[in-house]
Amino acid sequence: MKIDFQDRGLSFDHVNSNDTHMFVYRLHPDNGDSSTGHAEQKLLSDHLHQALHKILSSETQSFHKIYPGRAYLDIDCVPCLAAQETRASRARYLWNCSVFVPVITWGQEHSVLEELAGLDEEHDRESDFLVHALAAIFLLNKDAGRLKAVLPILRDESAGRTSLARMSERLSKKPSAMSCERAAEVLVQAGVRREREAIRQYLLRVSVRDAVAMLLPAFRGAEGTQEEGGRAVGSKGLRGMYVASEKDEDSSAREAGEAIAGCLTKVVREHVDRKLWEFCNHNPRGMELLQMMRESGLQGRVPELLALRGIETIHKLRKHAEGSFRHLGCSAVAHSCDEVLATLEQQSDNSIRRLLQLLEEHRGDERFLPLNERLRRYRDMDVDGILALRTSNSLETALLQLPARSCVVFLSLVYLVFGVKQVGLLRTAEVWLPGKSSSMPVEPRVVRVSVVADPVISFSWSFFFLSSILVAQLSSPLAARRLLLATGHMVIAGNVLCFVADSVQCSVEGTGIGPVCNSNMKLVAIILLLVVMYLAHFLQHYFWLSAFFVQGAYCVFVGVSATGLLEGSLFLLLGVGCCLLGLLIVLRYQAAYRKTLRELRVAMQSFEETWRKVEEEKAAVVEEISAVSSAIAEELEQEIKAEVKTWRQYLLVALGLKERRYSRRNGKIRQVSRDFEQLFLQAQEVSAHFQLWVSSWNQVGRVEHGNVKSCGRAMQKTVRSYNRDPSCLTDLVRCTIVVQSMDEVLAWVTSLCDQSVVGFEVNAWEGPGSSRVSSEDIEAGGDGLREDIYMSITSIKNRYDPAYNASISGGYRDLCVCVEVGWTLDEMSQSCSFVPVKEWGQTAGLRKHICEIQVVPE
Repeated sequence: MKIDFQDRGLSFDHVNSNDTHMFVYRLHPDNGDSSTGHAEQKLLSDHLHQALHKILSSETQSFHKIYPGRAYLDIDCVPCLAAQETRASRARYLWNCSVFVPVITWGQEHSVLEELAGLDEEHDRESDFLVHALAAIFLLNKDAGRLKAVLPILRDESAGRTSLARMSERLSKKPSAMSCERAAEVLVQAGVRREREAIRQYLLRVSVRDAVAMLLPAFRGAEGTQEEGGRAVGSKGLRGMYVASEKDEDSSAREAGEAIAGCLTKVVREHVDRKLWEFCNHNPRGMELLQMMRESGLQGRVPELLALRGIETIHKLRKHAEGSFRHLGCSAVAHSCDEVLATLEQQSDNSIRRLLQLLEEHRGDERFLPLNERLRRYRDMDVDGILALRTSNSLETALLQLPARSCVVFLSLVYLVFGVKQVGLLRTAEVWLPGKSSSMPVEPRVVRVSVVADPVISFSWSFFFLSSILVAQLSSPLAARRLLLATGHMVIAGNVLCFVADSVQCSVEGTGIGPVCNSNMKLVAIILLLVVMYLAHFLQHYFWLSAFFVQGAYCVFVGVSATGLLEGSLFLLLGVGCCLLGLLIVLRYQAAYRKTLRELRVAMQSFEETWRKVEEEKAAVVEEISAVSSAIAEELEQEIKAEVKTWRQYLLVALGLKERRYSRRNGKIRQVSRDFEQLFLQAQEVSAHFQLWVSSWNQVGRVEHGNVKSCGRAMQKTVRSYNRDPSCLTDLVRCTIVVQSMDEVLAWVTSLCDQSVVGFEVNAWEGPGSSRVSSEDIEAGGDGLREDIYMSITSIKNRYDPAYNASISGGYRDLCVCVEVGWTLDEMSQSCSFVPVKEWGQTAGLRKHICEIQVVPE
């Protein structure tokens, strides 16, 4: 058997690359070069090729747009294959095609089914047709490659003497080991990312009879052909069939061409719709690019081009502009192909020009920057001017809003005044080390280190606080926050140095530590500074409040202790000013809090009334939901506490080389990756597939697909809630289960427990910024899991619990579960294959991501 390719004197080496696509792969039988059957097949092949071009002459323009690189409408459009190519080895090109059209014949000596009927365990041999059939079955059922449909052409060459059903009964119920071996080999060569032996074992479950039957629409699954999860291998991807006329080749070609064209049109439309859906709802950078297009007034089919090409960043846009896709014509129907090529290039050039126009108009737009750079530059401006001093990331917001910046400037001036005062002391006797019980200098005179260091510390404090405001404006709030924290640590270090110097000098150089020569004030200052810096690191919403009140109290103390009226009045004024600013922050926050609380109470009223009725009617069910959720939460807590800690791990953590997946600071299990860009790439990759996958197994309620969280909202949440740790974002990918009653909530969470594991590998340790967990740090535990467990629960939040304070969420209640899933990606089809939890440690190229599922009443 041999596929007929016309020799056009062109090399076919480039077809081996993944940027080449054939929309229709036709497999015609070879009945022997001298037979009448061969001539008929050759005539049918040529007529069918030309019929496809004629029928799709107005459609091929859009067809060739859906994939970048080289595109061919039909396999006979492709230049000749390399001389060393065998018919079986060409099966790997199924990986790059959309529709597989096998021609199945029977009734003559060299017909397809007659040859297959001679295959059994004793007389096994490699069958070209069987290799193609097995490869197509694997690709379709595993969502690998670009193959999406099979449309067989049936041809009875027995003049009605033998039926297809009768012929099929003669086929072996055993697999062809040699054909399975060859099919596994060509699939691996094509690019299937699975072990060759695993593919072979899968194909060995398909008998010769089943391989033929699975290409026919009437097939409903066969015994012994089961997926890993127990699901029968059905006729996935079958789009009907065509029965060819025995004599009228021209009519058969035309009718078969119409059937293939209809199938291909539907496949292409589904592909385009799916890509647009993914681009508009599950591609955060794509969503931003479309928003910019709307702002610029760019309409037309440009969004479709973006979706199909995956253009979402400047890098990809420029790369696409430099090297556009190509369509190669065939000599059999040169005029038709030339028209397609010319129109296609014109459309592509127009789209590229419009995209480059968009690029020029938004050249300075931060949305074009890499996500990690955008996170580094992020400015949280959506906050009240004074309340910027009371936010969870107040070290940044206080430097962005003008009223808050004014308060910071005032605090800097206070430090400046202290520095001026302390410089004045350098001209007095206080610069000398005093006696134990007297303010008189000891003899011989010794300079007191702390008195000299105090103005340096105060001036540095004032200078760096003012500098942080400039850094926030000229660079980024993150850099300004780091400068503030570094200033605080420097001031503490300076005071510690002064404390040590006073302690040493008063006990060694002077007359001993006493009421005058001591380091008591430095010790108090160090303690207060440590408390304030603790707030700066862990409770930023109290940092500025404490800074103003502490500094105000110290100013009042200095003012009361001052001997001069002018000096005392100045420091009393500064102290009262600091305290008034602290009081202003408190009052402004309380006013905003009361206003928000009043609005929430109004909004919550209807929610609470509805919830009270539900709680009264379904009290037992609500309690059972709480019991199940609490059991999951307790089991998860036990998994977190069960982590193995060694001295080596402690050392690596101290050096910053490893981190725990559980964040004690944020109280949640983090994503494996710490990289903001990588997290969004994972979310974009898995989101659409996760929505569809949840829909496939969910039996309670209906699934509402959710969009990937926007980049802007994700950055805001990372900065405000997670101290700029993006790995705590566990809701980038989310979907919603809408139920009718609390009974369905209970049924859903019970079902979830049956098909998931709690806290698998959550106590692993990993390197910061890495996207994988070291195997040596993972506890064994996957061996006892069932093969149909695909999810690991990492968090559960039950807002239906009677003890839950609904005022926190404005009366909103739901059951929120975070689950971690693992998958592998098929590079050609960009489809995800979810991997059972027990195989996570053994699967090459595994990706993992935590996704969120919300269960809400309708």
